[in-house]
Amino acid sequence: MNISVNSTSKDSAFGQDIILREKSTTRLLFRPQIINNRNNTNASVKGCFIFQKKRPSESWEDYKELDLNKLKATEWIKLEIKSEEMLNLMTELDAYYKIHKDYGIEPGWKKYFKTDLQIQKVIDMFKQDSSLFDALLDESKGELLQNTLKWVASTDNSEKIISRLLKVKDAELDQLNNLIGITNIRKLLTTWYQNRNNDDEEFWQKIFKENAWVLSQIFASPLLLFDEKAYLGGKGIGNKGGKVVDFIFQNDISKDVALIEIKTPNAKLLSSEYRHGAFSIHSDLTGAIVQVLAYKEQLQREYSNLWQNSDSDFKVFNPVSVLIVGKIAELDEKKLQSFELYRKEMKNVVIITFDELFKKVKLLLKLLSAN
Repeated sequence: MNISVNSTSKDSAFGQDIILREKSTTRLLFRPQIINNRNNTNASVKGCFIFQKKRPSESWEDYKELDLNKLKATEWIKLEIKSEEMLNLMTELDAYYKIHKDYGIEPGWKKYFKTDLQIQKVIDMFKQDSSLFDALLDESKGELLQNTLKWVASTDNSEKIISRLLKVKDAELDQLNNLIGITNIRKLLTTWYQNRNNDDEEFWQKIFKENAWVLSQIFASPLLLFDEKAYLGGKGIGNKGGKVVDFIFQNDISKDVALIEIKTPNAKLLSSEYRHGAFSIHSDLTGAIVQVLAYKEQLQREYSNLWQNSDSDFKVFNPVSVLIVGKIAELDEKKLQSFELYRKEMKNVVIITFDELFKKVKLLLKLLSAN
């Protein structure tokens, strides 16, 4: 099935007639029109109802337009739309809203396939919850899930089945959550093993954004993702120099925040040997530490302004600053000693390496799999 649209200007296009009611000599239709509404971009569809009449051997013609302004004070017109006709109209118009949102008004005559619009809805659903896509791709469960969905959709008792699923016992629900959780954790660990030498910061920021629960494992208290790529202030007169931290987490109870800066697994931790058995700290690490401390200072200084312009409540008491950088497994025993001595002396920045963080993830998988 497809929808044809023909533009009449850069700001308007007519769609094809939506037939609501049809008999041998009369029919009622709605003629939709897509528009660029500058006052309300969401209100992008308008149109008119048309009642047509013809002889059995003739083609359809529009009735003469009725000027409603000429109605007398005691006159009125009633146009009844039946429930099935209304449902058909709303369903068809939804496609036109979708066309305008995705494509705008394209010049000339265009044809859009309804199947594509429906597929886009499915794609949007998977974007909102990537765990659904992961589950379908899982070799051990994907086929089972697909067959289950087909069965639920085709059976006459689908509503009862869905109702039963919504009343699943707590123990069964826990098992289901664990199953989905295990699938996601395994996928994440595979990503780590395949990309442990990936030097793209944006890649790792995306991975942690999609799996924010991993970062929450760093903290002892209950912290949740509050914001990512968060502006902390610091712009000058030329609107330049603003500071943006990778992630802000927030204590779910106290509302205090923590800052997290992500580097890459390839970032160097140590430099050359300074004295026998003592190694200097690499500029990759010291530079990142100074960066996250500057973020903390900026946040504390600009807290009042940021809080007033925020839609969410948050506190800044003494924010924990976390730096995720490098791989500890690459250090030999002497280098490891220098790194640990330095890390333990850092009072204001928590330094955790990528392989340490994913070791926590592996332990979590082992714990869930044992249950």
